[in-house]
Formats: sequence, C-alpha cells, structure tokens
Amino acid sequence: MNTTEVVNLQSNPAGWPGISWIEGRTLLQVPSIDGQAEWRVGPAKKKDSPVFHNVAMANNRTRSILLLGLAIRNKWLLKEGNLRILDGLAASSVRSRRWLNELPTELAKQIEVISVDRNDDSISWALANHEKHPPKNAKPEQLTIQKGDFRQVVYSGGWQWIDIDPYGSPIPFLDSAMQNLARKAILQVSATDTAALCGTYPQVTRRRYAAYAVNDTVAHDTAMRILLGNIALCAARHERSIEPLMSVFDGHHTRVSVLVTPGKKNASNVYENLGWRVNKPDSKTIAVSIKAGLHSFKCSKIPQPRCFLPYNSPPESLADGNVSGPLWIGPLARKDVLEELTEEYALETCGLSHERDAHIISLAGWKKEDVERSNRGVVRSIERLHQSKEAINTNGLVTVDELPQWVDIGGPPSPKKLISALKEQGFKASISVISTPAIQTNAPWEKLIEIVKMMSKDQ
Repeated sequence: MNTTEVVNLQSNPAGWPGISWIEGRTLLQVPSIDGQAEWRVGPAKKKDSPVFHNVAMANNRTRSILLLGLAIRNKWLLKEGNLRILDGLAASSVRSRRWLNELPTELAKQIEVISVDRNDDSISWALANHEKHPPKNAKPEQLTIQKGDFRQVVYSGGWQWIDIDPYGSPIPFLDSAMQNLARKAILQVSATDTAALCGTYPQVTRRRYAAYAVNDTVAHDTAMRILLGNIALCAARHERSIEPLMSVFDGHHTRVSVLVTPGKKNASNVYENLGWRVNKPDSKTIAVSIKAGLHSFKCSKIPQPRCFLPYNSPPESLADGNVSGPLWIGPLARKDVLEELTEEYALETCGLSHERDAHIISLAGWKKEDVERSNRGVVRSIERLHQSKEAINTNGLVTVDELPQWVDIGGPPSPKKLISALKEQGFKASISVISTPAIQTNAPWEKLIEIVKMMSKDQ
C-alpha cells in the first residue's frame, strides 16, 4: 500500500461496532475495551486500543471546533471559497468528523478536510464511523480519510489550516507543516511531552526544544512559551511569523493555536518576541526587564518571584537552575478571540440538547447525568481562556500558593477575591490559563503586596 493511499472500506474492522459514545455532539463507535467508552481526565496508553481515541483530549478537540468556527465566520483566512484543512495524526478522525458535524451548516460547508493516520486499524474505524454516522451539517465527501505519513501528505501544500496532535512531541512535524501552509493560515499544535516542556527532564528539554525550563509553580506557562518559541523560530526559517490566538495547558498536554503570515521583515524580527524568564531576579535584572517593557510588576528594588529578559540581554548564567528559555515573551492569545469563547457559544456549538440531540443520546444509552457531564466539559474547555481575556496582554504572572513566600500572610488568598480587589483599584487582572491557581495583572508588585495584606487582615 502506498503511504498516501486513500483506503477503501472493504469490511468492518475487528470488534466493530464496539460501544457507542458521544463526544461533543458527535456519535461514534469505539472499541469495547477499558478506557474507551468511559469518562477519563488523564492520559491513555496508545497500545491499549486498536484505534487511539483519547477521551481525555475531548476538550482539546472542542476548542478546535470553536476556533475554526470563529475563523470561518470572521473570514480570518479567506474572503471567499473553501478552507483546505489537514487533520494530521488523526487516529479515530473524530476531530475531523466533529468539524463537519458540529459547526453550523453555513460554516461546515466551507471546509474540505483530509484526515491522515498511519495505522490501518485507526483508518478502518474512522471510515466505518464516517459511513455509519455521516455528518449532519456537511456532505460526507467533504472528508477524505487517508492512510499515510503526515510529513508526506502535507507536501501537496496550500493548507489554510493544519492540526498537529501527536502522541508526544510535535517537533518532528513542524518544519514540513510550516513549509506547506497557505499564505495566511492557522496552525494548531498539541504536545503531550509535558515533562520535557516543564523541565522535569532538563536534558530532554534541551535536546528536543533547545531550551532550559525551570520546573516551578509557573512551569505550565513556561511549557506553552517554549513551544511557541520553537514554532516562532520554525516560522522565521520559512520567512513567516506567528501570532498566538489561543494557548492553554490542560491536564496532561499543552495546546497552542497560531495565525501564520508571510513576510521577511516580521520573520527577521522574531527575536523581539523571544527571551528568557529569570527566577528570583536581582534588582539589576528587574530594572533591565522594566526598561525593555517586559515587567508589569515594576518595582525593581523589591524582591520578586520572576521577570522576563529580552533575547539580546540574556542572564549571566543559563545553568544555575533559575533560567527558562529561550521562550516566547509576547501575549499567549488574542483578546478578541478569547472574548468570543463564551459559554453560550460553546454550548450552542458543541453542547448536547435533550431535544435537539435526543436521537444520538438514545443510541448511546446516555442518562441525564452523562449529558450534563459532557456539557460541563464543553464549558470547562473554554472557561479559563474566556476569563483570562482582560489581562492577557500583561505579563505580571503569580501563583496564589507562592504569595505567602513573598508576603507575611497566613495562607494564599482566593484568586477570585484577589482579582476583584485588583480591579477595584483600577488594575487589569484575570485568572491565568495554567492549571495551577494563578493570576495575571498589570498592578505594580508593591501594590499587589499591599492588597494581599489588606485581604489577609479582613479574613
């Protein structure tokens, strides 16, 4: 069989039809083995199933549908015509099927999707699912399910949208993807090798991502920024630049979505958005950060947890365990995108309705509590992203659990109450998208400490 051959469905795969399951508003069949048709939040073992359908990545796929909907509706990529989309490393192809099934008809009809995987069983299950449960809001022929190596299939070029969702690191796939994007395109990249990105295994971090990473309370933020830094450099090599639309650290994986545009000038300026994060910086280091416009906390003479430095002003030592980078030091998302990721939009697009979706709910044998749990997952997929919109352009990041190390208080403050208090004082403040309870704000460090002390007295 050729590596890019379109597979014809001769017979149902072994174990078909397995068990019925619903993800978002899409019905699918999954193998009848442990870990498939059941709720799970942690990672799964790929070898445990003939087709790798990871239930824990449902929120990842939900965000992809919502962002694609915004891109089509707002004409970010094309004024007219259909988007050419590649779902690389697609496994069960449920992401592709959800795009066609859950986007409104007027949007779904504007996409043409090729879904690629190297595994015969995955292809068989994907094809069988597509035949048994054809999309509601698009024509079945808008999806081509194809066996092949992503790095070969992608070379047909001209993709307005590429999704890279590997089991592990996305690094091996970035160059081929970047070379074959259309002039204006969106690249979505997942990474499940979070131990490397968070600095748990420093040698792996340096070997795979050419970076240092401090494994501290903001390691999840560091992980997103190291991944973005690698994508930005990859884009620059191909005379392109990136703009993050949405970034998130979710359980066992991190996920970034970037708008990619051509241009030698912006590509040459890539290092303006790259730099270093220094833990426990001295006053001189903080002053350099402030002068570069990279430190919302200001207050250079007061001890603080961390700060950014520009790429061309690296810290004196990179190997003392206090430096992360090179990494992305710009915004992690675009505010207008986060503003549109509302609960209403998420549920309208990907949430189950007992009336509208009664048929598939019945086929899956789901109870009321299953529907409610699914919808809670849809809301959670965008909740922190939407909440982070107000302060997304600030870089004053602090976890509430570390505050007692820097100010004499009995325990960490409530993130919500701290955000409210900061806003009352006229500062920008919001929840951070990292898994650890944290806030982002443009309040000076001195003022933040003052507010935290006042809150502590009031408790």
